[in-house]
Parts: sequence; structure tokens; C-alpha cells
Amino acid sequence: MKAKNILKKVALVSLPLFMASCEKDFLDINTNPNLPTSSTPELVLPSALANTGSVTNNDLNILGNLLSGHWAQSPDYLFYNAQETYQFTPSTYNATWVSLYSGGLEDYQYVDAEATKSGKKNLSAIAKIMQAYNYQLLVDAWGDVPFSESLQGTGNLAPKYEAATTVYDGILKLIDAGLASIDVSATADKPGTNDIVFAGNMDKWKRFANTLKLRVLLRQSLTASRASQVTAGFATLTGATFLGAGENAGTNPGYANQTGKFSPLYGAIGFTVTGAETSNFTATRGNKYSVDFVNATADPRVSLLFRPAKNSGNYVGVYPGTTATPTTKNADYSAVGPGILPASANNGFAKPAYLITATESYFLQAEAYLKGFLPGGVAAAQTAYQTGIEESFKLLGSTSAAAQAFYSTSANPLVNWTAATAANRQFEAVITQKWLALNGVDGFEAWSEFRRTGYPVNTPMPLNNISGGKHPLRIPYVQDEIGANSANVPQVDIFSTKIFWEQ
Repeated sequence: MKAKNILKKVALVSLPLFMASCEKDFLDINTNPNLPTSSTPELVLPSALANTGSVTNNDLNILGNLLSGHWAQSPDYLFYNAQETYQFTPSTYNATWVSLYSGGLEDYQYVDAEATKSGKKNLSAIAKIMQAYNYQLLVDAWGDVPFSESLQGTGNLAPKYEAATTVYDGILKLIDAGLASIDVSATADKPGTNDIVFAGNMDKWKRFANTLKLRVLLRQSLTASRASQVTAGFATLTGATFLGAGENAGTNPGYANQTGKFSPLYGAIGFTVTGAETSNFTATRGNKYSVDFVNATADPRVSLLFRPAKNSGNYVGVYPGTTATPTTKNADYSAVGPGILPASANNGFAKPAYLITATESYFLQAEAYLKGFLPGGVAAAQTAYQTGIEESFKLLGSTSAAAQAFYSTSANPLVNWTAATAANRQFEAVITQKWLALNGVDGFEAWSEFRRTGYPVNTPMPLNNISGGKHPLRIPYVQDEIGANSANVPQVDIFSTKIFWEQ
């Protein structure tokens, strides 16, 4: 853990757009009278939200898309060696860990503490909910992590690592505390434009928190030892509402077509200010598994999830680890599609960094109905499932009508609900369609759900993997922690040491 006076790694445009300084601790007594020496929770909140959006939309999104069969490296590039060979090191995602703790959680803690002092319940609520969101990312990527002893600055530079189950229990408590703090009737306590997710709409924050709780509960619902916690958690969702049609929760502090102000994913693998393809864009191709899946099911989203290969005009995916030859180069394979990375002319640079989308919300609800965690049964599950597909089409730039025509006429049981009659086939359809809907939007969730359920089946193993044919179950603990907190860092094998909810 870094000391509290660590220089914040503020995401993208959040700093210039929203504040002059977010530092909470200043060690230099010779202060500049022209610069603020303290901040406010209203000013720190957008920085924290933008940070979380950047990590989710960039680092973890790309990681998950590469590991879940959606994207792959073009054979004539060496941009994703760790992800294509599974040769992850403690340094590979060190910056992501630091960003989640120092740039996100530390700022949320500050917002919560200062908002509580001044009676700003809604600011405190958002901070608590987003702490829960960040901690789930940490657990789902690394497993056991610092929790109750984290964020203490110089008071504890070697926090203990707590069991992932304990952290999950703490996540649910944070969500409940956040929900309890929401005051939708407050007029003076509305974050407004400082809330770069919902612009101060606390009803939407309530639905976001409920949807996050649904995600957390379902993640552990296949683990028998967590049955009582899952049952108790779902009891608190009686009568709850979740993110609905068109309610795609994402950060957007004002992304623009300027260097350093792009939307995170666009800035990572998109285009230049002039609209030219970056080398990162050219290096990132559709995975043969995902491209073949949408081709085989005649899914109209193929033209939104992928771009036609330049050399053939067809939708062609690359098998991860393919060797470059004159006929296996970037122009022979499909790039990431315009539904994920719109061109500069279509304002791709301004696309929100999604946290939870409406399509994910409906697929979560579908599973909960199907498994009996929420009342409604199979009929409600079918409705939520089909609405999830519709919301995916809409998010990518298509229509509900196109989605309805697709799923109602398909004979594929992983598309058409009524065709999914075999045992457990409906559950497989829910997870598989959620996996597809998360393509490019939240690859980390796609990878997490694959690790939890095993769906979709037969996802590809990179040709040059070092694991002996095993998919990674997690990513290695980071170098900063090994160097400064080695006594507490767990010893794990990323191919055999399971996070508690993995099957």
C-alpha cells in the first residue's frame, strides 16, 4: 500500500476538467498561495470515478477480452505477449493495482469521510458504493487482498491480506451502507455535474447499487459454502429495482478528441486526433472463437463487434498465437468493430467508460429468476434474457426490433430461449449471451463469468501458452506489494490456486 501522500494517478481528463489539485496531504510547509492546499469531496469525486472508469474500460477490459476469447493479437505484432502466452509477471498489472487502491479507493475514502463530516449523505453513498465496486475488481483479479487494514497511509504500510470471502462480505456491507445513505429527496445534497456517472440522479445510483449487489451475490452463488450468505443477500433485494432499459452506467468527465482526453479504451486501442489507426488498434484483432460464434449464429451484431478484414472483406478472426506469414497479418483479420470503437467522425473518443450496462443487468436478473433467487420463475427469466439481448443490440448501435427478429427466428439454443430445452441449456444461454454482450464493453466480467461457470465452452487456448493447457485463474500479485509487504502477500499459482467462487 502506498502512503496517503502518494501522487495520484488520476485517470485521463479528470484532473484538468475538474480540479486543480486532489492531494489530501501536503508535506511542504512552503505552500503556494495560488494553489489550493485542500480539496472538497465534490472535487475529488469525479477524479475517483474517472479513475475507476479508466481501469475498468482500459486495463481490465482489454485483459478480459484477450482471455475470454473475444480478442487476440495480430500475428505481426507483439503487443500482448503476457496475455497470449500467459507469462504474467508481478509487474504486468502493478499499475492497475496501484490505480485501484491509490487512485480510486483512497479518493473514495476521502470523499466518504469528508461528506460524512458535512452531512452530505448522497456523496457518502456514492463513495461507499464505488468502494464496493473497486474491491470486487480487486478480489476477482487477485483473490485475497488488503481490506480492513488498507488505506491507512503511513499508519500501516504492511496491511494484512484478508480472505476473499471476508472481503466479499465487506463489499456487501459497503453496498448496504451506501443504499442506506441515499436520500433521493434531498435538494441541497445532490452531486450534480461532479457525478460523472448519473449527474446526481440518486434513484439511478440506487438501481446501480442493487445491480452491483446482484452481481456480487451471483458471482458466489455456485459455491456451496456460500449458500447462507447468498440466501441472506437475496432476501435484502426483495422488491428492489435494477438498472433498466437504456440505463448504462459509465463515467464520462467530458471525453474529447484531444490527446489525453480520449475515452479510455479509445485512447488505448483506438485512433489518433486525425482519425488515423494507431498501432494498438492494428495489433488488436477479433479472436477466431468469437468471430466464428457470431458468424455461425448469423448474429447481426457481427458488423458492430468487428470490422471486415481489409484483404478479404469478410469477418475473420485470428487464433491466438498464430505465427505471422504473408497471409496471416493484421489486414487478414477483423479489427475491433464500430459498435465498440466508433471512428473519430462518429465521436468514438467520447464513448463512456462503462461500469455496469443495462444488458448486463438484464442477464444478471435472468440468472437470478432462473435459479429462483428472485421471484418470477422461468417466464421472468426468458423476458429478462431477451431484453438483455435487445439492450446489447441498442448499446452497439442497432435496434430492439433487430434483436427480436434475431432471437425469435434463430434455431440455435444459445440464442432462442424456446430452443434451449436440454438440462441447464437455458443457464448456458444466459451466460453465453452475456459473454457476447460484454465483448469490448467489459471483458473482465466476461472472463470472470467464464471462470465461474465454464461458459462459453471450448474457449481457445493460445498456441504458445506456458501453462500446459490450463487457463489462468487469476493474475499474479504485484511487484510493489512483493517489495514492500512480502510477509503478507499470499503464495499462489495462477493456474491452480482458485479464487473461492471459481469452479
